[in-house]
Amino acid sequence: MSLQNNLLKKLASETAIYGITHTMGRLINFLLVPLYTGFFTEAEYGNLSVYYAAVSFVIVVLMYGMETAFFNFSRDENPEKVFATGQISLLVSTAFFVLLGLTFQHQIARFLEYPQQTNFVIIFVFILALDTLSNLPLAWLRYKKMPVKFGVVRLVNIGVNVGFNLLFLVAIPWLIKKGYNFTWYNHDFGIGYIIVSNLLASLVSFLMLLPYWKPMKMGFDKELWHKLWIYGRPLILIGLAGIVNETIDRLLLKKMLANDISDYEVGVYSAFYKLAMFMTIFVQSFKFAAEPFFFEQSKNENPQRIYAKVMHYFVLAMCFLLLLTLVTLPQIGPIFIRRKGYFEHQYSAYLTPILLYANLFLGIMYNLNIWYKLNNKMRIGSYISVGGAVGTIVLNVVLIPVIGILGSAIATLLVYFGMMVWSYTLGQKHYPIPYNLKINGFYIILATALYFIFLGLSSISNVPQIIWSILCLGSFIVLTYLIERPTKNRKFAT
Repeated sequence: MSLQNNLLKKLASETAIYGITHTMGRLINFLLVPLYTGFFTEAEYGNLSVYYAAVSFVIVVLMYGMETAFFNFSRDENPEKVFATGQISLLVSTAFFVLLGLTFQHQIARFLEYPQQTNFVIIFVFILALDTLSNLPLAWLRYKKMPVKFGVVRLVNIGVNVGFNLLFLVAIPWLIKKGYNFTWYNHDFGIGYIIVSNLLASLVSFLMLLPYWKPMKMGFDKELWHKLWIYGRPLILIGLAGIVNETIDRLLLKKMLANDISDYEVGVYSAFYKLAMFMTIFVQSFKFAAEPFFFEQSKNENPQRIYAKVMHYFVLAMCFLLLLTLVTLPQIGPIFIRRKGYFEHQYSAYLTPILLYANLFLGIMYNLNIWYKLNNKMRIGSYISVGGAVGTIVLNVVLIPVIGILGSAIATLLVYFGMMVWSYTLGQKHYPIPYNLKINGFYIILATALYFIFLGLSSISNVPQIIWSILCLGSFIVLTYLIERPTKNRKFAT
Protein backbone atom coordinates (compact mmCIF):
# COMPACT_ATOMS: atom_id res chain seq x y z
CA MET A 1 0.00 0.00 0.00
CA SER A 2 2.83 2.38 0.82
CA LEU A 3 4.36 1.69 -2.60
CA GLN A 4 1.04 2.57 -4.26
CA ASN A 5 0.77 5.74 -2.21
CA ASN A 6 4.31 6.72 -3.17
CA LEU A 7 3.50 6.15 -6.83
CA LEU A 8 0.35 8.22 -6.52
CA LYS A 9 2.29 11.00 -4.81
CA LYS A 10 4.83 10.88 -7.63
CA LEU A 11 2.07 11.16 -10.24
CA ALA A 12 0.42 13.95 -8.24
CA SER A 13 3.67 15.89 -7.93
CA GLU A 14 4.41 15.61 -11.65
CA THR A 15 0.83 16.56 -12.48
CA ALA A 16 1.19 19.55 -10.15
CA ILE A 17 4.40 20.69 -11.87
CA TYR A 18 2.86 20.25 -15.30
CA GLY A 19 -0.30 21.86 -13.95
CA ILE A 20 1.45 24.90 -12.49
CA THR A 21 3.39 25.66 -15.64
CA HIS A 22 0.52 24.75 -17.94
CA THR A 23 -1.99 26.68 -15.83
CA MET A 24 0.25 29.74 -15.69
CA GLY A 25 0.70 29.58 -19.43
CA ARG A 26 -2.97 29.07 -20.14
CA LEU A 27 -3.98 31.78 -17.69
CA ILE A 28 -1.60 34.22 -19.34
CA ASN A 29 -2.93 33.15 -22.71
CA PHE A 30 -6.49 33.35 -21.41
CA LEU A 31 -5.91 36.98 -20.56
CA LEU A 32 -5.82 37.53 -24.30
CA VAL A 33 -9.52 36.66 -24.52
CA PRO A 34 -10.59 40.07 -23.16
CA LEU A 35 -8.15 41.63 -25.64
CA TYR A 36 -9.56 39.65 -28.57
CA THR A 37 -13.21 40.06 -27.62
CA GLY A 38 -12.64 43.78 -27.03
CA PHE A 39 -10.47 44.41 -30.08
CA PHE A 40 -12.26 42.22 -32.65
CA THR A 41 -15.92 41.79 -33.51
CA GLU A 42 -17.71 38.52 -32.85
CA ALA A 43 -17.42 37.71 -36.57
CA GLU A 44 -13.66 38.30 -36.66
CA TYR A 45 -13.19 36.14 -33.57
CA GLY A 46 -15.28 33.45 -35.25
CA ASN A 47 -13.01 33.69 -38.30
CA LEU A 48 -9.98 32.97 -36.13
CA SER A 49 -11.74 30.06 -34.42
CA VAL A 50 -12.43 28.41 -37.78
CA TYR A 51 -8.72 28.50 -38.66
CA TYR A 52 -7.66 26.95 -35.37
CA ALA A 53 -10.35 24.29 -35.65
CA ALA A 54 -8.94 23.29 -39.05
CA VAL A 55 -5.38 23.30 -37.70
CA SER A 56 -6.39 20.80 -34.99
CA PHE A 57 -7.21 18.22 -37.65
CA VAL A 58 -3.99 18.66 -39.56
CA ILE A 59 -1.66 18.29 -36.56
CA VAL A 60 -3.13 14.84 -35.80
CA VAL A 61 -2.34 13.63 -39.30
CA LEU A 62 1.15 15.15 -39.23
CA MET A 63 1.99 13.32 -35.97
CA TYR A 64 0.42 9.98 -37.06
CA GLY A 65 0.56 8.59 -33.53
CA MET A 66 4.33 8.90 -33.08
CA GLU A 67 4.08 10.47 -29.63
CA THR A 68 2.10 7.63 -28.04
CA ALA A 69 4.08 5.06 -30.05
CA PHE A 70 7.27 6.50 -28.56
CA PHE A 71 5.99 5.95 -25.00
CA ASN A 72 4.77 2.45 -25.82
CA PHE A 73 7.93 1.11 -27.50
CA SER A 74 10.30 2.82 -25.08
CA ARG A 75 9.21 0.17 -22.57
CA ASP A 76 11.05 -2.58 -24.46
CA GLU A 77 13.31 -0.83 -26.99
CA ASN A 78 16.17 1.65 -26.66
CA PRO A 79 14.34 4.95 -26.05
CA GLU A 80 16.97 6.93 -27.97
CA LYS A 81 16.58 4.68 -30.99
CA VAL A 82 12.78 5.01 -30.79
CA PHE A 83 13.06 8.80 -30.59
CA ALA A 84 15.54 9.01 -33.49
CA THR A 85 13.46 6.80 -35.75
CA GLY A 86 10.26 8.68 -34.98
CA GLN A 87 11.76 12.14 -35.35
CA ILE A 88 13.49 11.38 -38.65
CA SER A 89 10.19 10.05 -39.95
CA LEU A 90 8.44 13.25 -38.86
CA LEU A 91 11.12 15.39 -40.50
CA VAL A 92 10.56 13.77 -43.88
CA SER A 93 6.75 13.79 -43.71
CA THR A 94 6.63 17.39 -42.44
CA ALA A 95 8.83 18.60 -45.28
CA PHE A 96 6.42 16.95 -47.72
CA PHE A 97 3.48 18.63 -45.96
CA VAL A 98 5.07 22.08 -46.25
CA LEU A 99 5.54 21.51 -49.98
CA LEU A 100 1.90 20.49 -50.40
CA GLY A 101 0.62 23.37 -48.25
CA LEU A 102 2.49 26.00 -50.24
CA THR A 103 1.43 24.43 -53.54
CA PHE A 104 -2.29 24.30 -52.71
CA GLN A 105 -2.59 27.43 -50.56
CA HIS A 106 -5.34 28.96 -52.74
CA GLN A 107 -7.45 25.79 -52.71
CA ILE A 108 -7.14 25.54 -48.93
CA ALA A 109 -8.23 29.17 -48.46
CA ARG A 110 -11.27 28.61 -50.69
CA PHE A 111 -12.23 25.45 -48.78
CA LEU A 112 -12.21 27.42 -45.51
CA GLU A 113 -14.38 30.06 -47.25
CA TYR A 114 -11.73 32.77 -46.85
CA PRO A 115 -10.37 32.90 -50.42
CA GLN A 116 -8.64 36.25 -49.90
CA GLN A 117 -6.60 35.02 -46.94
CA THR A 118 -3.98 32.79 -48.55
CA ASN A 119 -1.32 34.61 -46.52
CA PHE A 120 -2.91 33.21 -43.36
CA VAL A 121 -2.79 29.71 -44.84
CA ILE A 122 0.95 30.06 -45.52
CA ILE A 123 1.63 31.19 -41.96
CA PHE A 124 -0.35 28.28 -40.54
CA VAL A 125 1.58 25.82 -42.72
CA PHE A 126 4.82 26.87 -41.02
CA ILE A 127 3.20 26.94 -37.56
CA LEU A 128 2.06 23.36 -38.07
CA ALA A 129 5.49 22.29 -39.29
CA LEU A 130 7.29 23.80 -36.28
CA ASP A 131 4.77 22.41 -33.78
CA THR A 132 4.94 18.93 -35.32
CA LEU A 133 8.72 18.81 -35.04
CA SER A 134 8.52 20.06 -31.44
CA ASN A 135 6.07 17.43 -30.17
CA LEU A 136 8.42 14.45 -29.95
CA PRO A 137 11.18 16.43 -28.17
CA LEU A 138 8.51 17.52 -25.68
CA ALA A 139 7.51 13.87 -25.29
CA TRP A 140 11.19 13.09 -24.63
CA LEU A 141 11.18 15.58 -21.74
CA ARG A 142 8.08 13.90 -20.31
CA TYR A 143 9.64 10.45 -20.67
CA LYS A 144 12.85 11.57 -18.95
CA LYS A 145 10.84 13.02 -16.05
CA MET A 146 11.79 16.62 -16.74
CA PRO A 147 8.49 18.43 -16.14
CA VAL A 148 10.21 21.67 -15.12
CA LYS A 149 12.11 21.94 -18.41
CA PHE A 150 8.94 20.96 -20.24
CA GLY A 151 7.09 23.71 -18.40
CA VAL A 152 9.74 26.31 -19.15
CA VAL A 153 9.42 25.65 -22.87
CA ARG A 154 5.66 25.94 -22.69
CA LEU A 155 5.78 29.12 -20.61
CA VAL A 156 8.28 30.78 -22.94
CA ASN A 157 6.04 29.85 -25.86
CA ILE A 158 3.05 31.49 -24.18
CA GLY A 159 5.12 34.49 -23.10
CA VAL A 160 6.40 35.14 -26.62
CA ASN A 161 2.89 34.70 -28.03
CA VAL A 162 1.36 37.11 -25.52
CA GLY A 163 4.20 39.60 -25.89
CA PHE A 164 3.84 39.87 -29.65
CA ASN A 165 0.04 40.04 -29.36
CA LEU A 166 0.38 43.01 -27.03
CA LEU A 167 2.99 44.56 -29.30
CA PHE A 168 0.93 44.23 -32.50
CA LEU A 169 -2.55 44.88 -31.08
CA VAL A 170 -1.89 47.38 -28.28
CA ALA A 171 1.57 48.95 -28.21
CA ILE A 172 2.08 49.80 -31.88
CA PRO A 173 -1.46 51.21 -32.44
CA TRP A 174 -0.96 53.34 -29.29
CA LEU A 175 2.42 54.58 -30.53
CA ILE A 176 0.94 55.40 -33.94
CA LYS A 177 -1.70 57.55 -32.23
CA LYS A 178 1.14 59.32 -30.42
CA GLY A 179 2.69 60.24 -33.75
CA TYR A 180 5.28 57.48 -34.22
CA ASN A 181 5.61 56.07 -37.71
CA PHE A 182 5.37 52.34 -38.45
CA THR A 183 5.06 52.19 -42.23
CA TRP A 184 4.99 48.39 -42.26
CA TYR A 185 2.04 48.17 -39.88
CA ASN A 186 -1.33 47.47 -41.51
CA HIS A 187 -4.47 47.89 -39.39
CA ASP A 188 -6.46 45.82 -41.89
CA PHE A 189 -4.25 42.79 -41.23
CA GLY A 190 -6.37 42.31 -38.08
CA ILE A 191 -6.36 38.74 -36.77
CA GLY A 192 -3.30 38.11 -38.93
CA TYR A 193 -1.18 39.61 -36.16
CA ILE A 194 -2.50 36.94 -33.77
CA ILE A 195 -1.41 34.26 -36.24
CA VAL A 196 2.02 35.86 -36.74
CA SER A 197 2.47 35.97 -32.96
CA ASN A 198 1.70 32.25 -32.86
CA LEU A 199 4.30 31.60 -35.57
CA LEU A 200 7.01 33.48 -33.67
CA ALA A 201 6.17 31.60 -30.45
CA SER A 202 6.33 28.25 -32.26
CA LEU A 203 9.69 29.19 -33.74
CA VAL A 204 11.13 30.05 -30.33
CA SER A 205 9.90 26.74 -28.85
CA PHE A 206 11.39 24.84 -31.78
CA LEU A 207 14.78 26.47 -31.22
CA MET A 208 14.65 25.84 -27.46
CA LEU A 209 14.03 22.13 -28.05
CA LEU A 210 16.87 21.59 -30.52
CA PRO A 211 19.32 20.51 -27.75
CA TYR A 212 16.99 17.58 -27.00
CA TRP A 213 17.36 16.23 -30.52
CA LYS A 214 20.65 14.56 -29.45
CA PRO A 215 19.20 11.01 -29.63
CA MET A 216 18.95 11.58 -33.40
CA LYS A 217 22.55 10.35 -33.59
CA MET A 218 21.17 6.82 -33.16
CA GLY A 219 19.91 7.00 -36.73
CA PHE A 220 16.88 5.53 -38.47
CA ASP A 221 15.80 1.94 -37.86
CA LYS A 222 13.53 0.73 -40.66
CA GLU A 223 12.26 -2.34 -38.78
CA LEU A 224 11.50 -0.26 -35.68
CA TRP A 225 9.81 2.40 -37.81
CA HIS A 226 7.49 -0.28 -39.20
CA LYS A 227 6.48 -1.21 -35.63
CA LEU A 228 5.93 2.46 -34.77
CA TRP A 229 3.83 2.95 -37.88
CA ILE A 230 1.68 -0.15 -37.29
CA TYR A 231 1.04 0.89 -33.69
CA GLY A 232 0.51 4.59 -34.44
CA ARG A 233 -1.60 4.19 -37.57
CA PRO A 234 -4.91 3.64 -35.74
CA LEU A 235 -4.09 6.66 -33.59
CA ILE A 236 -4.53 8.84 -36.69
CA LEU A 237 -8.12 7.70 -36.92
CA ILE A 238 -8.58 7.97 -33.15
CA GLY A 239 -6.98 11.41 -33.09
CA LEU A 240 -8.99 12.70 -36.05
CA ALA A 241 -12.18 11.39 -34.51
CA GLY A 242 -11.22 13.12 -31.26
CA ILE A 243 -10.65 16.40 -33.07
CA VAL A 244 -14.00 15.97 -34.81
CA ASN A 245 -15.59 15.77 -31.38
CA GLU A 246 -13.67 18.81 -30.12
CA THR A 247 -13.78 21.18 -33.08
CA ILE A 248 -16.12 20.05 -35.88
CA ASP A 249 -18.95 21.96 -34.21
CA ARG A 250 -17.32 25.28 -35.12
CA LEU A 251 -16.77 24.21 -38.72
CA LEU A 252 -20.35 22.92 -39.02
CA LEU A 253 -21.73 26.11 -37.50
CA LYS A 254 -19.76 28.06 -40.09
CA LYS A 255 -21.06 25.88 -42.92
CA MET A 256 -24.68 25.40 -41.82
CA LEU A 257 -25.68 28.81 -40.47
CA ALA A 258 -26.49 31.77 -42.70
CA ASN A 259 -23.43 33.70 -43.87
CA ASP A 260 -24.57 36.93 -42.20
CA ILE A 261 -24.64 35.34 -38.71
CA SER A 262 -22.29 32.35 -38.86
CA ASP A 263 -19.11 34.14 -37.79
CA TYR A 264 -20.98 35.88 -34.97
CA GLU A 265 -22.43 32.57 -33.73
CA VAL A 266 -19.04 30.82 -33.89
CA GLY A 267 -17.45 33.71 -32.04
CA VAL A 268 -20.00 33.56 -29.21
CA TYR A 269 -19.72 29.78 -28.97
CA SER A 270 -15.91 29.88 -28.92
CA ALA A 271 -15.77 32.62 -26.29
CA PHE A 272 -18.03 30.76 -23.84
CA TYR A 273 -16.19 27.52 -24.57
CA LYS A 274 -13.07 29.28 -23.25
CA LEU A 275 -14.71 29.67 -19.85
CA ALA A 276 -14.36 25.90 -19.35
CA MET A 277 -10.63 26.61 -19.23
CA PHE A 278 -9.88 25.39 -15.71
CA MET A 279 -11.13 21.87 -16.33
CA THR A 280 -9.43 21.75 -19.71
CA ILE A 281 -6.12 22.81 -18.16
CA PHE A 282 -6.34 20.15 -15.46
CA VAL A 283 -7.17 17.41 -17.97
CA GLN A 284 -4.26 18.39 -20.20
CA SER A 285 -1.84 18.68 -17.27
CA PHE A 286 -2.92 15.26 -16.03
CA LYS A 287 -2.40 13.76 -19.50
CA PHE A 288 1.15 15.09 -19.66
CA ALA A 289 2.05 13.26 -16.45
CA ALA A 290 -0.28 10.24 -16.66
CA GLU A 291 0.51 8.85 -20.11
CA PRO A 292 4.18 7.98 -19.40
CA PHE A 293 3.15 6.99 -15.84
CA PHE A 294 0.55 4.48 -17.05
CA PHE A 295 2.95 2.88 -19.51
CA GLU A 296 5.64 2.67 -16.84
CA GLN A 297 3.29 1.08 -14.27
CA SER A 298 2.08 -1.53 -16.78
CA LYS A 299 5.36 -3.42 -16.22
CA ASN A 300 4.55 -3.91 -12.52
CA GLU A 301 2.37 -6.58 -10.95
CA ASN A 302 -1.37 -5.80 -10.79
CA PRO A 303 -1.22 -2.18 -12.03
CA GLN A 304 -5.01 -2.12 -12.27
CA ARG A 305 -5.36 -1.13 -8.61
CA ILE A 306 -3.13 1.89 -9.19
CA TYR A 307 -5.21 2.88 -12.23
CA ALA A 308 -8.40 2.63 -10.14
CA LYS A 309 -7.00 4.87 -7.42
CA VAL A 310 -5.77 7.37 -9.99
CA MET A 311 -9.28 7.53 -11.46
CA HIS A 312 -10.78 8.03 -8.00
CA TYR A 313 -8.68 11.08 -7.16
CA PHE A 314 -8.96 12.39 -10.72
CA VAL A 315 -12.76 12.40 -10.52
CA LEU A 316 -12.64 14.08 -7.12
CA ALA A 317 -10.40 16.86 -8.45
CA MET A 318 -12.50 17.29 -11.60
CA CYS A 319 -15.72 17.58 -9.59
CA PHE A 320 -14.20 20.30 -7.43
CA LEU A 321 -13.09 22.23 -10.53
CA LEU A 322 -16.52 21.72 -12.07
CA LEU A 323 -18.27 23.21 -9.06
CA LEU A 324 -15.66 25.97 -8.68
CA THR A 325 -16.21 27.13 -12.25
CA LEU A 326 -19.99 26.82 -12.15
CA VAL A 327 -20.46 28.91 -9.00
CA THR A 328 -18.01 31.61 -10.07
CA LEU A 329 -19.28 32.02 -13.64
CA PRO A 330 -21.34 35.15 -12.78
CA GLN A 331 -18.12 36.84 -11.61
CA ILE A 332 -15.53 35.58 -14.11
CA GLY A 333 -17.69 35.68 -17.23
CA PRO A 334 -17.89 39.48 -17.64
CA ILE A 335 -14.21 39.85 -16.73
CA PHE A 336 -12.99 37.75 -19.64
CA ILE A 337 -15.73 38.40 -22.18
CA ARG A 338 -15.91 42.16 -22.52
CA ARG A 339 -18.35 42.83 -25.34
CA LYS A 340 -22.02 42.86 -24.34
CA GLY A 341 -22.87 41.31 -27.69
CA TYR A 342 -21.66 37.95 -26.46
CA PHE A 343 -23.99 37.96 -23.42
CA GLU A 344 -26.95 39.20 -25.43
CA HIS A 345 -27.10 35.88 -27.26
CA GLN A 346 -30.20 33.94 -26.20
CA TYR A 347 -28.19 30.83 -25.25
CA SER A 348 -25.21 32.49 -23.58
CA ALA A 349 -26.18 31.41 -20.05
CA TYR A 350 -26.40 27.72 -20.95
CA LEU A 351 -23.28 27.14 -23.02
CA THR A 352 -20.52 27.03 -20.42
CA PRO A 353 -22.34 24.78 -17.87
CA ILE A 354 -23.15 22.24 -20.56
CA LEU A 355 -19.60 22.29 -21.92
CA LEU A 356 -18.14 21.94 -18.41
CA TYR A 357 -19.99 18.67 -17.91
CA ALA A 358 -18.88 17.57 -21.36
CA ASN A 359 -15.27 18.20 -20.33
CA LEU A 360 -15.80 16.22 -17.13
CA PHE A 361 -16.88 13.16 -19.11
CA LEU A 362 -14.08 13.71 -21.60
CA GLY A 363 -11.49 13.72 -18.82
CA ILE A 364 -12.88 10.50 -17.34
CA MET A 365 -12.81 8.92 -20.78
CA TYR A 366 -9.12 9.82 -21.20
CA ASN A 367 -8.46 7.84 -18.04
CA LEU A 368 -10.55 4.91 -19.21
CA ASN A 369 -8.90 4.75 -22.63
CA ILE A 370 -5.62 3.48 -21.20
CA TRP A 371 -6.88 -0.10 -21.59
CA TYR A 372 -6.53 -0.18 -25.37
CA LYS A 373 -3.20 1.65 -25.45
CA LEU A 374 -1.61 -0.79 -23.01
CA ASN A 375 -2.92 -3.91 -24.75
CA ASN A 376 -2.42 -2.88 -28.36
CA LYS A 377 -6.19 -2.92 -28.87
CA MET A 378 -5.99 0.24 -30.93
CA ARG A 379 -8.42 -1.07 -33.52
CA ILE A 380 -11.12 -1.61 -30.88
CA GLY A 381 -10.33 1.76 -29.33
CA SER A 382 -10.84 3.37 -32.71
CA TYR A 383 -14.46 2.16 -32.72
CA ILE A 384 -15.15 4.41 -29.74
CA SER A 385 -13.53 7.46 -31.33
CA VAL A 386 -15.11 6.94 -34.75
CA GLY A 387 -18.50 6.23 -33.18
CA GLY A 388 -18.19 9.45 -31.20
CA ALA A 389 -17.22 11.40 -34.30
CA VAL A 390 -20.19 10.06 -36.23
CA GLY A 391 -22.46 10.89 -33.31
CA THR A 392 -21.04 14.40 -33.09
CA ILE A 393 -21.62 15.08 -36.78
CA VAL A 394 -25.14 13.60 -36.79
CA LEU A 395 -26.25 15.43 -33.66
CA ASN A 396 -24.81 18.73 -34.86
CA VAL A 397 -26.48 18.36 -38.26
CA VAL A 398 -29.80 17.60 -36.56
CA LEU A 399 -29.62 20.19 -33.76
CA ILE A 400 -27.88 23.21 -35.34
CA PRO A 401 -30.79 24.09 -37.67
CA VAL A 402 -33.15 23.92 -34.67
CA ILE A 403 -31.27 25.55 -31.77
CA GLY A 404 -27.98 26.74 -33.29
CA ILE A 405 -24.96 26.84 -31.01
CA LEU A 406 -26.92 25.37 -28.09
CA GLY A 407 -27.33 22.27 -30.24
CA SER A 408 -23.57 22.02 -30.65
CA ALA A 409 -23.05 22.22 -26.88
CA ILE A 410 -25.70 19.55 -26.20
CA ALA A 411 -24.21 17.32 -28.92
CA THR A 412 -20.78 17.61 -27.26
CA LEU A 413 -22.21 16.65 -23.87
CA LEU A 414 -24.17 13.64 -25.16
CA VAL A 415 -21.30 12.30 -27.25
CA TYR A 416 -18.69 12.52 -24.51
CA PHE A 417 -21.03 10.85 -22.04
CA GLY A 418 -21.76 8.06 -24.52
CA MET A 419 -18.08 7.56 -25.33
CA MET A 420 -17.24 7.41 -21.61
CA VAL A 421 -19.81 4.66 -21.02
CA TRP A 422 -18.71 2.77 -24.14
CA SER A 423 -15.04 2.93 -23.20
CA TYR A 424 -15.80 1.68 -19.68
CA THR A 425 -17.85 -1.23 -21.01
CA LEU A 426 -15.23 -2.38 -23.51
CA GLY A 427 -12.39 -1.77 -21.07
CA GLN A 428 -13.94 -3.98 -18.42
CA LYS A 429 -14.22 -6.74 -21.01
CA HIS A 430 -10.66 -6.54 -22.37
CA TYR A 431 -8.70 -5.12 -19.40
CA PRO A 432 -10.77 -5.09 -16.19
CA ILE A 433 -9.91 -2.31 -13.73
CA PRO A 434 -11.70 -2.16 -10.35
CA TYR A 435 -13.04 1.39 -10.59
CA ASN A 436 -15.23 2.48 -7.69
CA LEU A 437 -18.32 3.55 -9.62
CA LYS A 438 -20.37 4.33 -6.52
CA ILE A 439 -18.05 6.90 -4.94
CA ASN A 440 -17.04 8.43 -8.29
CA GLY A 441 -20.67 8.78 -9.28
CA PHE A 442 -21.52 10.23 -5.87
CA TYR A 443 -18.98 13.02 -6.28
CA ILE A 444 -20.49 14.01 -9.63
CA ILE A 445 -23.99 14.02 -8.12
CA LEU A 446 -22.76 16.00 -5.10
CA ALA A 447 -21.17 18.71 -7.25
CA THR A 448 -24.32 18.93 -9.38
CA ALA A 449 -26.64 19.13 -6.37
CA LEU A 450 -24.56 21.91 -4.80
CA TYR A 451 -24.66 23.84 -8.09
CA PHE A 452 -28.46 23.70 -8.22
CA ILE A 453 -28.59 24.76 -4.57
CA PHE A 454 -26.37 27.71 -5.52
CA LEU A 455 -28.72 28.66 -8.38
CA GLY A 456 -31.76 28.39 -6.12
CA LEU A 457 -30.28 30.45 -3.30
CA SER A 458 -29.01 33.09 -5.75
CA SER A 459 -32.45 33.52 -7.29
CA ILE A 460 -34.42 33.90 -4.06
CA SER A 461 -31.99 35.90 -1.94
CA ASN A 462 -30.39 39.33 -2.05
CA VAL A 463 -27.22 37.97 -0.47
CA PRO A 464 -24.22 38.49 -2.82
CA GLN A 465 -23.65 35.45 -5.02
CA ILE A 466 -20.03 35.19 -3.94
CA ILE A 467 -21.25 34.25 -0.42
CA TRP A 468 -23.28 31.34 -1.77
CA SER A 469 -20.31 30.37 -3.97
CA ILE A 470 -18.04 30.12 -0.93
CA LEU A 471 -20.63 28.18 1.09
CA CYS A 472 -21.23 25.64 -1.70
CA LEU A 473 -17.51 25.12 -2.27
CA GLY A 474 -16.92 24.84 1.45
CA SER A 475 -19.68 22.25 1.74
CA PHE A 476 -18.09 20.18 -1.03
CA ILE A 477 -14.67 20.32 0.65
CA VAL A 478 -16.04 19.36 4.07
CA LEU A 479 -18.17 16.49 2.78
CA THR A 480 -15.40 15.02 0.64
CA TYR A 481 -12.95 15.34 3.53
CA LEU A 482 -15.28 13.38 5.78
CA ILE A 483 -15.59 10.70 3.12
CA GLU A 484 -11.92 10.54 2.25
CA ARG A 485 -10.53 10.78 5.78
CA PRO A 486 -10.34 7.00 6.48
CA THR A 487 -8.33 6.35 3.31
CA LYS A 488 -6.36 3.50 4.88
CA ASN A 489 -9.52 1.43 5.13
CA ARG A 490 -10.95 2.44 1.77
CA LYS A 491 -11.64 -0.21 -0.85
CA PHE A 492 -11.42 0.98 -4.42
CA ALA A 493 -13.01 -2.04 -6.01
CA THR A 494 -16.45 -1.75 -7.52
